[in-house]
Amino acid sequence: MSKSMVELKTLKLAHTQNGTISIAHIEEPYGKHSSPVVSISIALEGASSDWKVHIPYENIDEVIKGLQEAKASNEGMPHHDKHTEDLSADTGGGA
Repeated sequence: MSKSMVELKTLKLAHTQNGTISIAHIEEPYGKHSSPVVSISIALEGASSDWKVHIPYENIDEVIKGLQEAKASNEGMPHHDKHTEDLSADTGGGA
């Protein structure tokens, strides 16, 4: 499988101590002549990915639109913000 990756951006994953979101361009992700994709990966601890998605460039605009719709929908929902601090705790369910 021929594959080359260029890391584009790394962000801190909210509500974690060491989590990251990484965005990369992958050329020929599925072998010779396959179309490039954007890779978005989540790592809760360290460098190994816990979750990863590959998005074809042709789908990026619609994915962004869907994410903006999700964000707008979330902003209208009630949340218990006092518990978000618990997510980055050393013990319990936080990562």
